[in-house]
Amino acid sequence: MKHSLDFINLNRPNATAIISQDGQQITYQQLAHDTVEASRLLEPNNTIFIIAKNDYPAITFYLAGMEFNTVPLLLSNRLQAEQLQSLIMQYQPNFILVDKKRVNEFDGFNIVHERKQYCLLKKNAATKPKLHPKLAFLATTSGSTGSPKLVRFSKQNLISNSRSIIEYLAISEKERAIAHLPISYSYGLSILNSHLIAGASIYLTNETIMDKSFWESMAEHDITSFSGVPFHYESLLRMRLSTMNLPKLKTMTQAGGKLNERFLQKMSQLCEQMNVQFWVMYGQTEASPRIAYLPSNKLKENPDSIGVAIPHGKLWVKDREGRDITSSGKIGELVYEGNNVCLGYAKSLTDLNNGDENKGLLETGDLALCHSGLFFLKGRIKRFIKVFGNRISLTHVETILHELGYDAIAYGSDDKLNIAIVGNLDIDLSKLKFNLSELLAINFTAINIKTISRIPRLESGKVDYQCLMK
Repeated sequence: MKHSLDFINLNRPNATAIISQDGQQITYQQLAHDTVEASRLLEPNNTIFIIAKNDYPAITFYLAGMEFNTVPLLLSNRLQAEQLQSLIMQYQPNFILVDKKRVNEFDGFNIVHERKQYCLLKKNAATKPKLHPKLAFLATTSGSTGSPKLVRFSKQNLISNSRSIIEYLAISEKERAIAHLPISYSYGLSILNSHLIAGASIYLTNETIMDKSFWESMAEHDITSFSGVPFHYESLLRMRLSTMNLPKLKTMTQAGGKLNERFLQKMSQLCEQMNVQFWVMYGQTEASPRIAYLPSNKLKENPDSIGVAIPHGKLWVKDREGRDITSSGKIGELVYEGNNVCLGYAKSLTDLNNGDENKGLLETGDLALCHSGLFFLKGRIKRFIKVFGNRISLTHVETILHELGYDAIAYGSDDKLNIAIVGNLDIDLSKLKFNLSELLAINFTAINIKTISRIPRLESGKVDYQCLMK
């Protein structure tokens, strides 16, 4: 088979690339073959929505799109029908890969292929969208909320970031990672990409760390690497991880938000006992997604640091006038430069024809300072929080609440979404919490709702968030 595949390492064609949850082992040669076969069902210069779990068919169609110029958008299978339909109306995909049980949600599409529990749908009246030549991949900006704002990437963006991750984590062909984070989540996808490019192995699962079988699979399949968001590590510290039989585990990585310093210290000590390296990382979807990392040997002395820029990238701090103040030690906006910075955003189908608007530079929206060569976050400029690894736009949450008929304000910190509603005790807060949990695809325990008599405001008329937090 003579195909140039950038995401599939064919140096060892008979080596295991992917292990599915049912135990099936797929070699790199088979993965390449299945990817090419999937590409023949698609058409170049088109888009495909992939609504799936961490399953092999989803992987092959994602890779087929990336390798053969059908631009994929990976979406959570928890995305509700109305939110999905809004995205379809906005971006008019010609192809959709979806679970067979959801096929009746899509009017104007025909089934053109079936693979295990998935159907590939094609639009009846397909039209060629105008896509920029560099556009290769799309991602959502706000976790699983179905926000119409997407991030546009080139193929080089994802490859560049994957190679940097391979370099600083020293991912070799001998590594085997467990892919339990959704591939529709940028952190989860980066694990898949980096390991396949490195020629390592991936074990796909949709189990959670609370399942006994999850840890049995970790041992059975000789998993060497585990990745998680703060919620996972807070849970692991209650699960007596050190007593588990995980002889091959040697690397643990954490991203998706800031882990409490107390938990960081405990994880660092635990990993030291287990002879496991613990890496804390920082990133944003717009950077494909990794920006910085803190080596495990620097964690004890600097638990509040995001570390240094990834290989071949650059971090610096600017003031309000745009001047570089990194060496001053003062707080400013954190800026990242690198080949992994996305092309820009899209809010409609016509935006998919836009070129590279960022030119390799990303203003992160985070406040930071640099001390002794390490970077430290000091707050946020933009109104985003991360809840269990999902990046949530507080503005988007407020829009949802207003559409539901509530006068409300959203605020919070990582892993806690707070909502203040103007009203009285007649509002069924439990029901609203459950509805928001479904709409935002986050655990209802992360949502806190209270009623207030009025929205507190500053003299300028802006919302007084400090007052709300008190």
